Amino acid sequence: MAAFNKAHPEASANYVELGASADDQLQQITQRMQTKSTQCDVVRLDVVWTAQLAAQGWLADMSNVIKSKLDKLIPSTAGTLLYKDKYWGVPFYSNTGLLFYRTDQVKPPKTWQELYSYGEADPKKGFLYQASQSESLTVSFLEQLYSAGGEVLNDKGEVAINSPKTVEVLTFMQNGITKGAAPKTVLTYDEDATRLAFEGGAGATMRNYPYAYAAGQKSAIAGKFAVMPLPAWQTAGEGVGVLGGSNVAVSAFSKNQAGALAMIDFMTSDNWQEQIAVKNSLAPAVAAAYTSEPVKKALPFSDVLLKALTNAKSRPVSPVYPQISQAIYQTVGKVLSGELAPQQGASQMADKVASALKTF
Repeated sequence: MAAFNKAHPEASANYVELGASADDQLQQITQRMQTKSTQCDVVRLDVVWTAQLAAQGWLADMSNVIKSKLDKLIPSTAGTLLYKDKYWGVPFYSNTGLLFYRTDQVKPPKTWQELYSYGEADPKKGFLYQASQSESLTVSFLEQLYSAGGEVLNDKGEVAINSPKTVEVLTFMQNGITKGAAPKTVLTYDEDATRLAFEGGAGATMRNYPYAYAAGQKSAIAGKFAVMPLPAWQTAGEGVGVLGGSNVAVSAFSKNQAGALAMIDFMTSDNWQEQIAVKNSLAPAVAAAYTSEPVKKALPFSDVLLKALTNAKSRPVSPVYPQISQAIYQTVGKVLSGELAPQQGASQMADKVASALKTF
């Protein structure tokens, strides 16, 4: 805020801190919007909240604003703001999963199948990822489903998850646990538990976010690991990650939309995008930032990160995304623990997602 106010002496922007967790933040944003509060002009949003808030009429249409920025943005990041053929904000920073691997133990895998083969051959070289029943498992599953060419909803917003691709991925993930490609302990892992296990030598490969790179360089495995985009499915090619990060939007009830737009222009400027990478180790949404020498120094794997973000996809865009995600992680969790057969899991997910869609 201080930097913006200094650059815009006529403005007086203030930061309103919401809850510590994403759920608390969304609850407080919802409460303000329901009362048509004018307290907040600019709202920072998790990338999965777009449809939920836009469908209620709580966000200003920013299609005209983002058009002038599209050629600078990583295309996939802009896609997180699309709902009903309109853009409801501007990307602030992005995020996606990467594959970390021990360079002294395995070679970089070209496919998910090759990745899983390491742990099957030697449990000490297993794959560590997030499989606790939470949003983390939804993302872990979608990374493999998207890489395999599957989807949750089709282009018309219809349920498409009960498919041969889903059964194939669920079977693969379930076998990964039973055959030792991934240890059963992943069923309890979140991101930080996964990182600590990898640093402790519990596996030779790990799916995690970019933050784990700097942490790993301060651990016992410093200099013994590298990072790459997620692998392809079955044949050599490119894997597909899932987009995370944060967007900025303008409240539909703002009394100072001109000031709000000036703030968003500042936050998404080339200079500030470089700053968030250098000072905060965040992944810029502007592609040019990745060619900056300060960014390359701050994020030594910036070329890998840019490639991963370029290939990544959004989670299902729907006003009822939280219910969709819950249907996915609860069901996938049961499949991984052996409570459900893969075909049953695909069918149950489809039924639960369909029921969720009917609630809106």
